[in-house]
Amino acid sequence: MNTLNAHTALEEAKAVVRRPDFRRVVIFGVLALAAPGVYYALGGLASHGGQRVGVYFAIGGCAVFGLLAVRSMANEVARLVRVRGGASPANVLRWIITLGGYLIVVVEVITLFGVPVDRLLLSGAITGVIVGIAAQQSLGNAFAGLVLLFSRPFMVGDYITLRSGALGGQYDGEVTAITLMYTRLGTEDGPIFLPNSGVLAAASGPRVKPEPIVPAKPVPRLRRVPAVSRGRRAR
Repeated sequence: MNTLNAHTALEEAKAVVRRPDFRRVVIFGVLALAAPGVYYALGGLASHGGQRVGVYFAIGGCAVFGLLAVRSMANEVARLVRVRGGASPANVLRWIITLGGYLIVVVEVITLFGVPVDRLLLSGAITGVIVGIAAQQSLGNAFAGLVLLFSRPFMVGDYITLRSGALGGQYDGEVTAITLMYTRLGTEDGPIFLPNSGVLAAASGPRVKPEPIVPAKPVPRLRRVPAVSRGRRAR
């Protein structure tokens, strides 16, 4: 039983310290990019006979290998973020990469099928600008959260100090979570959530964690011994 637990702990430690591996992403990405080249080399949808079958295979290869490349990228990046910042930002980042990558693959496949996407891209760009202006602060916190997760000025479990006028002064506490939007500190007054844009702009550094104050044990009350009367002593 102890040997099994030690083997499991060793495998988990290897998974944590494993270096980033983007070989699958590169292989699938190269194949996905090569598929449109084959498509245009065969003449596109204007080809006939066996070449037209090859064109459809090229379109399918672009879609399949593109989706595999996006999925591999999302999983590997999420694994790195999970080790450094926890499961919550890892899941959110995986969702963002997957959504953005799938959208690019779909647009490319639609283009290969000869569907004009100029108007679609123009309307999407206008919508993106409007959403970006409306969610400027949230996007700033999200990008700052990504910078904090990858640059690693501090990690979960570190006891740090933050100094920033925008945040309202100095904060000392233990980093308990780093999400895409907020950094949570455990301070003496309780947990506090700080926006990542302010944390990224703040001066930060390690600090010695204060020793917990152990409450003094109460002094036991002395019992009163009843006095012995003189007459009883004489007997």
